[in-house]
Amino acid sequence: MTDASAGSPAASVAADVVRWARALLGRYMALYDHGTSAQGGVLPAELQRWLRGEGQAPERLARGRAAEAELAAHRSAALAWPETEEAGRWRRLMHGVLQSDLERDLVALLAALDLSPRTAATLRLLSGWTDAAGIERSFAQSLLDPFEAHAEAVADLLRSDHPLAVLGVVRGLQARGEFRVQFLDLAPVALTWLGHGAAVACRGRDQLRWFGSEATEPLWQWPLVRADITRATEQLTAGGGRLRLRAGTADDALLWARGVAVSMGRGLVAYDGQTALRRQPGEAAWIDSDALTDGVRAAGLLAVLENAPLLVRGLGQDDGSRALDLTAVVRLLQPLPVPVLIEDAQAETASVATAVARDLKCAAIEATFPDAAQRRQLWAIALQPRERSALGESGFGRLAAFPLTPAQVAAVLQERRLAVGGVHDLEATAEACRDRVGHRVGDVAQRVTAAATWDQVVLPDPVLSVTKEIVAFARHGEKVLQDWGFAARYHYGLGLTALFSGPPGTGKTMLAGIIARELGLDLYRIDLSRVLSKYIGETEQRLGRLFEEGRRGGVALLFDEADSLFAKRTEVKSSVDRYANLEVNFLLQKMEEYTGVVILTTNFADSIDEAFKRRIRFHAQFPLPNQQERQQLWQAMIPPSLPIVAELPFELLAKAYEFSGGEIKNAVLRAAFYAAVDATPVSLQLLDRAAQAECAERGRLVLRTAMSLDW
Repeated sequence: MTDASAGSPAASVAADVVRWARALLGRYMALYDHGTSAQGGVLPAELQRWLRGEGQAPERLARGRAAEAELAAHRSAALAWPETEEAGRWRRLMHGVLQSDLERDLVALLAALDLSPRTAATLRLLSGWTDAAGIERSFAQSLLDPFEAHAEAVADLLRSDHPLAVLGVVRGLQARGEFRVQFLDLAPVALTWLGHGAAVACRGRDQLRWFGSEATEPLWQWPLVRADITRATEQLTAGGGRLRLRAGTADDALLWARGVAVSMGRGLVAYDGQTALRRQPGEAAWIDSDALTDGVRAAGLLAVLENAPLLVRGLGQDDGSRALDLTAVVRLLQPLPVPVLIEDAQAETASVATAVARDLKCAAIEATFPDAAQRRQLWAIALQPRERSALGESGFGRLAAFPLTPAQVAAVLQERRLAVGGVHDLEATAEACRDRVGHRVGDVAQRVTAAATWDQVVLPDPVLSVTKEIVAFARHGEKVLQDWGFAARYHYGLGLTALFSGPPGTGKTMLAGIIARELGLDLYRIDLSRVLSKYIGETEQRLGRLFEEGRRGGVALLFDEADSLFAKRTEVKSSVDRYANLEVNFLLQKMEEYTGVVILTTNFADSIDEAFKRRIRFHAQFPLPNQQERQQLWQAMIPPSLPIVAELPFELLAKAYEFSGGEIKNAVLRAAFYAAVDATPVSLQLLDRAAQAECAERGRLVLRTAMSLDW
């Protein structure tokens, strides 16, 4: 701000404030000899005698009373300030936040320091502190009460527990430590807000954000979000203006809070405390308590100035290494005369935010996490018609399978609409969804990308029938379990579990990948080397984290060679047997609790514990393919772009070699390399040669070859 000048209504209001401050100075100078006695705070002798009833009223008293009348006129004029945007902010501060003439006088003096360099220079000269950034405390006291008629009220005004200090309107009253001299000034966030509004006041302050009441968000119209916002607004009113938001993510808490504020017809101030929770690489976590309290104070003041709700974010702990004295934060939030919302995105762990909410006696509300059917509704609303048409029903279903919250869906769409390919690029959009899910299944598992398609799979009728049942269960499980009430009656064993057993190379793992892709799920193969541990109890901990992350990420889990984990329990003859059985018992419990997709594959079905078999919903036994199926597999393994001779008698290969699907794939790939080396198309001779090499590697005796059979 600069010297106020005539012109706009805002400039007129600023000029009024400067004249107000000059009237305070004029009253002071009328009573004192050029302010020379101000530093000691002692009235001139003639005034002291008159106050004691001795002598005549000095001439300076009349001048002081005239200045008092001018000051009263300025106070009255402030009530008629125009209803413009900036003038309205001055009215809000002077007559909404401030409650007495003494408070208004002090704020006018402090504002004049920034509004008028000439007035600021006069103040500093009279106080004797020519280099000070603010007004020295005792001098401010003399300016506010030169007659010492309101000494008690002024002393109360300048206390550190006065609302002006608690809200942070005036700085210097909260001085830390023992100081002989205190200098007062108006909070920078208040000064910026007065001149330019809330959005500009947040600039340069990474921890502060402002959202206007005119903001619109399409997701607020989604029934689930709208119901949560209505519920939160009601709880906020019933909870005394204090509410803890337990949402899936911090962005969802922000989405909620913005909706609550807009439903009240107000804007929203959001404070993110993560800037005060810092971690240097290789160092222990530490907390900048001063930055935290200063940030909360600035956010609270801005919320009070705007009469807007305050959302406090980023106070949650992600581990147990941080410690924070909550007293200062709670003390700053308690007296705020605006609604306060505490975001606690970590609903399942103890956190700083939870403790703050407890000490503030907040009502608590938890977001409704959308289920599969609700996610489809969400994506249907969020996607534009042309985007959904371009994705197709399968692409739409794949995106809806990711367990994203409403705010995450909005973030993915915003990101992809600005990127090359847009939302139409299904793989890139799916990858963005995967990143937003943020699970850590990858710590103990490897993502499996299914390259095979249905036309490359040759399944016997029993396996095909089980496969259709698996897909049907996944697609209609929500309707049967939730809508028809089975989930309310049975509280465990509601997940989709399948066991694929059979010899190696019969397509068990490949089919698991195809099913996961059909359902729109990411498939993760469990890395047993990162799950099993020689230390007692650690395997159970890792398995517990695996299932929890799998649930949070909404992924399908694949236990390849499952007999190594799900083996039969043995008779307890030693402590080793006892702990081995404990691991199996723990797995039984987690399998029953898990509501997602779990697929087990094994070459030795008889090795699986019977208790597991009873809890597995689907069991498909993969036999070695018969001759007709082998012929279909040989043909299915040939890519369309592979150069081949005109006719390939696949029936001869199927008759000569009793291969599994995996062995046929290896033989075809080997023959392709033979053809690449010889620069010739793939022929029966090359396929036969590759099949013989495959038999040799597995130690099988070749009794006949395809070339030896009649065409």
